[in-house]
Amino acid sequence: MKNIKIIMLALTLSALNFSCLVDDEDDGGLQGIENSEYLIGFPKKVHNESYFSDEGPVVVDLPVNILGGQAGTPTSSNIDVTFTVDPASTAVAGNEYNLSATSFTIPAGSNYGAIPLQINTGGLDPDTPTKLILNLTSSTGSTVSTLDKTLTINFVGCQSQVDQFTYDVTTIRLSDNGTMAVDTENIAMESVNVFRTESVGPYGAGNTAGGYIGGEDGYTFSDVCGAITVDSQNLVNNYSNQVFGSGSVDPVTGDIEVTYTITFGSGDQVYTSTYIKQ
Repeated sequence: MKNIKIIMLALTLSALNFSCLVDDEDDGGLQGIENSEYLIGFPKKVHNESYFSDEGPVVVDLPVNILGGQAGTPTSSNIDVTFTVDPASTAVAGNEYNLSATSFTIPAGSNYGAIPLQINTGGLDPDTPTKLILNLTSSTGSTVSTLDKTLTINFVGCQSQVDQFTYDVTTIRLSDNGTMAVDTENIAMESVNVFRTESVGPYGAGNTAGGYIGGEDGYTFSDVCGAITVDSQNLVNNYSNQVFGSGSVDPVTGDIEVTYTITFGSGDQVYTSTYIKQ
């Protein structure tokens, strides 16, 4: 009987010990989150600057954000950040742009800082876009995000031929190469060289019949000297579906062809939409 009591006591102490260890680990995990370094990076990967005439030098601020760390508490001291110009850049300093420094500061208490960039609007090529690529290289009291350390600035001197016209749109699904939809819609300009369609996929503008994702509000695309880019974006009112792709504008007719992917849980589908001016 005495031996049984000793064994039971040992098991109870062991259980209590394990409970303390688990509690210690949980506290340590929370403390680890609160003590993690700030993470910084560019809020987007591509930035377009479009000018079609000489407006003189224009200065823009390229933001760099605090993306996380320290459980969201404000910074108590400045974060100094350095950056370099990537050798893959095609824009030339003193021609398309000027940079006054290779470092900047995120002030204490702020959640972002900025790189001032001077754009020489008279130096943009009217026929071919050029690009400046910036890489964040180091920072004090924080870590540079591997995924968000690079920003590409496209300098666009050629005005888009896309306009707010009415288009006849034909969409096919490439998996079966069959005509899926024929529609008529307008393309709206959102900003310089950036436009929005009314539909996406084979369902027609605003048509959500049958419970499909429909095409309400379409997708946004940019036109850089005839090259169409559909940056990855969520479809309106369908947050689990995304669309992304690329295409071109016919330099003579101004007609548009875009090939894009729509993500589905059952498997992604690729479509081509052709827009013919009426």
